Amino acid sequence: MTTQQQRLGQDDPEQSGSEVAPRTWPREEDERWAGRFRLHLLLRHDPPDGLGGQVVDEVYEAVTDSGRSAHELFGDADDFAAQVAAERIDDAHRSHRDMHGVTPGEGFRGGLLVLGAVGVWLSAQRWFSSGLEFTIGWPELVGIPLIGTVVLLIVVALTLRTAGRPRGVWTAIVGAVVMVTVAALAISLPDGPLFSAPAPAVVALSALPAVIGWLLPEERVSRWFNGPEAAHHDDEAWLRRLDGVLRGAYGLSPRQAQAHVEEARAHLAASGGEAHEQFGTPQVYALRLADGPGASRRAARRKLRSGLLFLPLVAITLSEVIDDPDPGSVSTWVLPPAALLWAWSLWGHHRDTRSS
Repeated sequence: MTTQQQRLGQDDPEQSGSEVAPRTWPREEDERWAGRFRLHLLLRHDPPDGLGGQVVDEVYEAVTDSGRSAHELFGDADDFAAQVAAERIDDAHRSHRDMHGVTPGEGFRGGLLVLGAVGVWLSAQRWFSSGLEFTIGWPELVGIPLIGTVVLLIVVALTLRTAGRPRGVWTAIVGAVVMVTVAALAISLPDGPLFSAPAPAVVALSALPAVIGWLLPEERVSRWFNGPEAAHHDDEAWLRRLDGVLRGAYGLSPRQAQAHVEEARAHLAASGGEAHEQFGTPQVYALRLADGPGASRRAARRKLRSGLLFLPLVAITLSEVIDDPDPGSVSTWVLPPAALLWAWSLWGHHRDTRSS
């Protein structure tokens, strides 16, 4: 490690300010280096707020004081981002995120944004094809909200998985299955006009989940899904939480997670100590157990499985486009390329599960 790198490592990220005024770098290559560093740190390592800006401030000072380039002082920008992440992002911060670097709050808010975007897309399509007035019957009045509820329950299930709450996951899944049955019955209700609604109002209503997702504070939502922590003296609750986090947030199999739980239980029985005293929080201990060989393969496997959940939807949508193509419809031109991109991403995740 160079002297400049050691100097950077001694600073406390909590003492850094927010963004500083624009500066003039001595060389364009230094500015490009700083931009690449910040992007790589953000996308790959999920730093605490302000850490990227603080390190860039320090790099700028080192570059201007020494007269040497950022690459000479700190090496490759990507490698330096990994070094900063290892040295200055602690386990307490990392343990709030799953193997993909996502917190429960981010996952839930992202699901609401996607739900709202799809609703706006579908209602806007009908607006352009049917005009300014929507005819609403029982299937639309009851069935569409129920379908939205099914999607919302799936989002909740995925968020609970990220939070390491397996019991909640199965509760949400069972609820989604029940709602699918109810939605199917609602859609089969006799069709007939009940009333008309302005298309812009329907589009605005469809955007409501996205608006809620945008406004919800991430930290508060994460606390909702993480739930209350076990009392410090309750070792069995601590061990159950460890099992849930290992399986949910980090993708270990039930057998692997249970092996770690039994190992921790045996250690506690031999030492006579309490779990919180011996291991800290279950989230941090789970992170340390999950790090290392196999982590990238588990992440790729989960992405592959999550992507395959969309197979029925992709198949149904493509079959409708192929059976009745409409050259004037946006879906005819957008959906097939989107399906190809989806299939290509699945192939990439499949390769990663074999090569990681």
